[in-house]
Amino acid sequence: MLYRGRVSTPSDVPPPPKLPQSLASMQVDVTTRMGALHPATATGLPILDRMMAGGLRTGTLFCVAGPPGVGKTAFALLLAYMAARARAATVFASPVLDETEIVARLATRALHRDHPDSRVSYGSLWTGQAWQDETTHGPVSAAVDTVVKKVGTMFHVHRTDPFESTQSVASMAAALWGRHERVVLVLDGIEALSVASAGDTERGRLANASLENRISQVAYELRRIADGGCAIVVTSQPSHAELISPAASMLAELRGVEGIAVPPNERLLALGARPVELVVRKNHTGPTGIVPLRFVAGAATFEERAP
Repeated sequence: MLYRGRVSTPSDVPPPPKLPQSLASMQVDVTTRMGALHPATATGLPILDRMMAGGLRTGTLFCVAGPPGVGKTAFALLLAYMAARARAATVFASPVLDETEIVARLATRALHRDHPDSRVSYGSLWTGQAWQDETTHGPVSAAVDTVVKKVGTMFHVHRTDPFESTQSVASMAAALWGRHERVVLVLDGIEALSVASAGDTERGRLANASLENRISQVAYELRRIADGGCAIVVTSQPSHAELISPAASMLAELRGVEGIAVPPNERLLALGARPVELVVRKNHTGPTGIVPLRFVAGAATFEERAP
């Protein structure tokens, strides 16, 4: 056989075009899936859970955008912790937080839950100061033990390499799919990821031709990974949210609020409490709207507040 002026081999022959599938041929599979119950993984924030029809669900990509310092990493870590508490196999991946800071943040949250009058900040725990103080060493140690006891087997930590491929994300998900009913991946900083085909292929070169191309392609690949059997949460800078939006199931912005005072509580003020709100702009599973929150930075936690 001649093909473009030369003798062809089987690999030279282009494959037949892939025809789109008719709805009738999908009907049995689609109705089976629609009739299957997919349990949600609660976030621990009632208003947000109601917006998401119960919480994070398999097949969803949830993007939380926000400027530096607003608390989106802390918010993502809270979602990861609550997912693990709900017995979902959870991975928290970050290019900047190591396991020591992650445990310090989670332990500080547990400490303030069990000791509401505590003024220990996660910074003092992370640097070791709280361990050296005889009055706080015991409660801090107990808080660390509490975190490990509650989520130690379900919470996994991954330090993201610069421009780590989405193939690595897919591999982490696949390693958990076979052993757990629900899997949640929380990826802090979508900007740190690159596309799986980042080699010499034309698709890889196009995807990495610019930051905008890369983020958009990474978002689509993460959505495909989520469709395979997990829920994915990513954080991003506000300027990149629109690049992620086409692939996202849910898009929200975490932002500070002016004109709302923190309750006159010395402990909260000492821990840097401030009002924030999660503005849900896109939601395939429920309504959009605002989730009013209070971010207690020193305690590494969020609380729902009155609007």
